[in-house]
Amino acid sequence: MEQRTFLAARADRWARERPLRLDLALTGLTWVVCGPASALVAGATGLTVATAGIVALVFRRRFPALVLGWSAAAFAVQLLVVPIPLPGNAAQAIVVYTVAARVASLGVRLLALGCAVAGSLAGGFRWSTPPQYARNALVIGVTLAVCSVLIWVIGELVRGGRANTRALYEARIRLEENRLQEERLAAQRRRMVAAAEIHDIVAHSLTVVIVQADAGEYAAGHAPAWERADAGAVLATVAGTARTALAEVRGVIEMLHQPESAGEPPGAAVNLEDVRRLIESVRAAGLPVQVTGIDAWFDEMPAAVRLAVFRAIREALTNVLKHAGAGANAWLTVERGGDAVRVRVEDDGPGPPTPAPSAAKSGHGLNGLRERLSEVDGVLTAGPRPGHGFLVEVTIPVGGR
Repeated sequence: MEQRTFLAARADRWARERPLRLDLALTGLTWVVCGPASALVAGATGLTVATAGIVALVFRRRFPALVLGWSAAAFAVQLLVVPIPLPGNAAQAIVVYTVAARVASLGVRLLALGCAVAGSLAGGFRWSTPPQYARNALVIGVTLAVCSVLIWVIGELVRGGRANTRALYEARIRLEENRLQEERLAAQRRRMVAAAEIHDIVAHSLTVVIVQADAGEYAAGHAPAWERADAGAVLATVAGTARTALAEVRGVIEMLHQPESAGEPPGAAVNLEDVRRLIESVRAAGLPVQVTGIDAWFDEMPAAVRLAVFRAIREALTNVLKHAGAGANAWLTVERGGDAVRVRVEDDGPGPPTPAPSAAKSGHGLNGLRERLSEVDGVLTAGPRPGHGFLVEVTIPVGGR
């Protein structure tokens, strides 16, 4: 059902949309009411002076300062040629209101107030009559001055109300722009988080698949007899890793299609079983991993901490698979001490025969992990072990953001 509006609101909207028509109507109505009445009071001279003051109202919105000057000049002429007030003096009151309500310059508005008060006092002395000339002049002048001040104050209040309304409208526009900007930033952040998560999933899964495929290829070409069970185990590991990666990537993509989940990182529901499956997939790829410390307390940690630990383990073990070389062993230690969880992954591998591309150059790997750990105030340290091998150590506050 269409919302009904008040008559005053509709009239105000009509006036804003057709200002020139409104001024023409106001000018015509003022002349019809005050023009002939001025002629009855002061004859042709009164009609001429009143018409000169009224006709300028047509331009009161577009040129308020010029209309103020014209109106003041017409009133000065009236004081010289007409000894009595005229109904057409209502035009001067309209001009004073218009200047107070529409002119931004305080100087011009104060000038309008000064002209109104001075004209009122001058009119009081011009139109006063004996025997109590001075007393009558003061009464008339002060009364007209008070009325002029009230008209000016009303105009000021109207101008202030319009300014406040305009300020509120502009504030609403800014708030709407800020909201849209925040939504864009949130969407961009979700895409960046999803891209980083997909990178980690694909990097880990493809590493396991490549290791298994290389092992299978080597066994097929060099082993004297490759048991069907061995081939089945390799293919099962490849297929299982691929299916797991596909499911995880689908979960990340599904997150992108759900705006209400913007505050939840992909994989926020990770648990101890997910960590164990990750370790088993690395072992199936041929890397012996000895695990210490991780237990049922892991599931009691905040979701963001569990996810950060899972990411750290995945990234570190994936790096061991990719770079440690053949025959390497890995040790994973996860400890909860005080208000922090510490993850330590080290290996004894000799490393790749040629330097691997730096993670800093790719923008992913350990550098990407370090950026995401900063979201939970985590700290990452990584570097070669004494002698040979590599060490990755992560500390994550349990009370992180």
